[in-house]
Amino acid sequence: MGRKRDRFWDYAEDLKGRFKCNYCKHEFPGGASRIKSHLAGVKGRDIVICDVVPEDVQKEAYKATQETNKKHKNASTSSNDKEGTLASTSISTIQKEKFVTQRNEEYMAEIVLDDVVDGLVTKAFSLATEHIIFKWGFKEEFKNLLDTLYKIKVVLPQKRQVNDESVGIWLTELRNVAYEVDNVLDEFDYEIMWQKVQFQSQMIDQVRSFSFCSHDKVKTIKQSLDKLVNDVAGFGLRTESLKSIIKIRLDKNEDSFLNDSEVVGREFDVLKILNELISSSNQQVISVLPIVGMAGLGKTTLAKILYNHEEIKKHFDVLEWVHVSENFDEKISSAIHESFEIYLTHSRSTKYFLVLDDVWIEDRDEWEILRSRLEGINTNIRINTIVTTRSHKVAQIMGTLAPHHLEKLSKDDCWSILKKRAFADEGKSLTFDLEASGREIAKRCGGVPLVARVVGGTMCFKCDKNEWLAIQKDKIWYLLDDNNNDIFSMLKLCFDHLPIPSLKQCFAYCAIFPKDYEIEKDEVIQYWMAEGFLEPAKEANMMMEDIGNMYFNILLATSFFQNARKDAYGNIISCKMHDLVHDFALSISKSETLILERDSMDNVNNVQHLFVRSDGKITQGTSFSGECFIKLRTLISKNFDFEDMLSNFKFLRVLKFSEDRDSMIELPDSIEQLIHLRLPYISHTQIEELPKSITKLYNLQTLRIECPIEELPEDLSNLINLRHIHTNHIWDRFIPAPKNVGRLTCLQTLQLFCVGLDEGYQIKELGFLKNLRGEIDIHDLENVENEEEAKSAKLKEKEIFNLGLHWTIDEEEDRCEKDEKVLEGLQPHPNLKSLTIVSYRGKKFPSWVGSLLYQNLIEIYLIDCRECEEIPTLGHLPCLRVLEITAMEELRSIGNEFYSHSDGSGRNTTTLFPALRKLRWHNMKNLEEWTDAKELTSAG
Repeated sequence: MGRKRDRFWDYAEDLKGRFKCNYCKHEFPGGASRIKSHLAGVKGRDIVICDVVPEDVQKEAYKATQETNKKHKNASTSSNDKEGTLASTSISTIQKEKFVTQRNEEYMAEIVLDDVVDGLVTKAFSLATEHIIFKWGFKEEFKNLLDTLYKIKVVLPQKRQVNDESVGIWLTELRNVAYEVDNVLDEFDYEIMWQKVQFQSQMIDQVRSFSFCSHDKVKTIKQSLDKLVNDVAGFGLRTESLKSIIKIRLDKNEDSFLNDSEVVGREFDVLKILNELISSSNQQVISVLPIVGMAGLGKTTLAKILYNHEEIKKHFDVLEWVHVSENFDEKISSAIHESFEIYLTHSRSTKYFLVLDDVWIEDRDEWEILRSRLEGINTNIRINTIVTTRSHKVAQIMGTLAPHHLEKLSKDDCWSILKKRAFADEGKSLTFDLEASGREIAKRCGGVPLVARVVGGTMCFKCDKNEWLAIQKDKIWYLLDDNNNDIFSMLKLCFDHLPIPSLKQCFAYCAIFPKDYEIEKDEVIQYWMAEGFLEPAKEANMMMEDIGNMYFNILLATSFFQNARKDAYGNIISCKMHDLVHDFALSISKSETLILERDSMDNVNNVQHLFVRSDGKITQGTSFSGECFIKLRTLISKNFDFEDMLSNFKFLRVLKFSEDRDSMIELPDSIEQLIHLRLPYISHTQIEELPKSITKLYNLQTLRIECPIEELPEDLSNLINLRHIHTNHIWDRFIPAPKNVGRLTCLQTLQLFCVGLDEGYQIKELGFLKNLRGEIDIHDLENVENEEEAKSAKLKEKEIFNLGLHWTIDEEEDRCEKDEKVLEGLQPHPNLKSLTIVSYRGKKFPSWVGSLLYQNLIEIYLIDCRECEEIPTLGHLPCLRVLEITAMEELRSIGNEFYSHSDGSGRNTTTLFPALRKLRWHNMKNLEEWTDAKELTSAG
């Protein structure tokens, strides 16, 4: 009897040694087993998955491939009972682990290489067009290097067609060589900038020979790339030259900042726990109610809802929140104890509400120490405590009340969360097809709200029904167990569907921050920029900061970031990552990222990003020398002295020092060897002066200083790539801008400018900074002579939202007319949100103060304007929430002109101060009359 024809030939046409799929019409070599793989979505050599196969056929084919693998495994292990049992019962686990391992490698390669190689092509092309490269004699080398990079760029998209261990090795080698190429190109770039600075300063009149790089170094990296290109032939991939550079369009603008504390399906949980907490029968000194559940179920969200609940605020005198995580130790225990002691010292409160979030205390003794300390403070107090934990053992050790077990959400609740995220854009319509697909996907979220949020956020960027079907039919759903407990796999699915490749690099990079870290938005964007993740396509017409802002918003919209915090002007300034999302980020970047908080170190050969936090756990004898750490591109250090080791890290792009003690008093001159450095961040040290050698770091993009230095080096204006100068006003000291700051034409952030009389310090320096935006305080405005000089600052053209204008007090000089003209010339951009005017000596304000142009103004502070006899018209400003007027000593009367512009009839035509929340008057000693005040008070 002949062999029975495989049923899967019904879905393909037999071409004698090859087959043609009935669905996608593509031809591939092989027979029935490869048909099944093709239909099931299992990649193999010379075969791709079918993207139009019906779902029922895909499931049937996938099941058949699993059965085949199971038979092969059983046959090969029949001589061993233990292995046979493993094969028959755990084949899906093995398959899943293999898939996850393979995808981790693919993700890391995809994250690093697709975007890195694209950036290298752009960088090499830009350098190759520099006239000075020809003079150095590198023209031919750059032409050959570009040609090789083009070939690799063509190969990379094809790598997904090959499922081979050797490809993974090849990608790892390419990653290492790509970093070397980047370093060499960076050295060329540095040398070109050195030449430009010297010409600008008229210090040289001829081109010097190249000092950092050589023909041999370029040839060496070219040979390494050539070897990789040659190896490609063995994988059946094609290489060819490109005539143009393909760029990713970055024209998407999302603003999906959604509420992470939304209550969906948890209303009963809130009420039940709330009643338990405020119950009169609960009279224990310390009561502990554990909230227990698997990761991603929303334990912390539920605790936050309770923490902010009005009933909780009414019932308890003091509320305290502590994120514990895995680091519960004597230090945290003491901090909690000291916090409660402080409250008791300064108040008579007796009812306390404490949340211990994400607790892993499985040692009963540790908990007993903290509990006995709290009980010993005062026997009259009552501390009601919520503990969130994944561990049933923790609940057993700490709980005094019955634990609340958080259950999974229903599929309808998951759909509600997913729909809200996916359709955050009001212009997007919920069609019948999208709802049908969306409900099916929501069902597969397994009742886990974190998954529903992340998946929904990801689908926000998918408008076509086929894109939704692609997520619905992704083979990753078939690798989950019956309870859908593998949340990592679902996070991988969403990660894979992030809309922009370089966005994946940015997300993976955030693994460098510890869990529960407050990620400052501007700071992390500047880190991404320093690492080269935000290089814009020419046709995109976007600055790197704008791309970073878009990426941040997308990660927030997709819930890879959460807990967004805003400033007073509604700008998002920080966020956090869910612990599970952080674990996922670390899993896909673990070969390059190391968070070191103890002495032990794993394999560090490929580490690119290092976070070191001492806190007494890492000995200062830990060695960071040798080849392993030369490759470092980011070093973030807290309480660890790296001063004498800086020269070991010669390829650093990001360097951050932060101290809780006074051990660091200076930066070594050797910092000038870090020619690749883009971002030095010196925080909370005792450094009083920056070394002059820092002015030779021509690649610097951002300078962040939070220490008691009095001035910046004079030659800082040589750093022509500098985009941001952050000098926080701490220790009551102001750090003025450097001389000739106008030469820094890329500058966007300058928090303080002190106007001087000498050349290089005058206000016209600001006029050259066409990209200046954000916040700035301008001091010593008495040194501006007239309106024309004031206009030379060109403030009206700069998108500054927070502006401070400060004159110095001078009792003797009569500046009235001069100050009025200067303030007229300092008219700001219409997007202004906060205006502060200090020690202005004019008798009246210019017409632009209170103009209808400034519809976005939220805050106005008029401080010590003691000669002013008239108050500006402000009542019509629709967004004004805070108005503070201090020491306007010559003001005698407030009339109708203060409230609103008139239509000529004498009647106000708009609601007065529609948004005002805070009005403060102080030291108005000559104020005699306030007419129409009734209208003002009745408007709110």
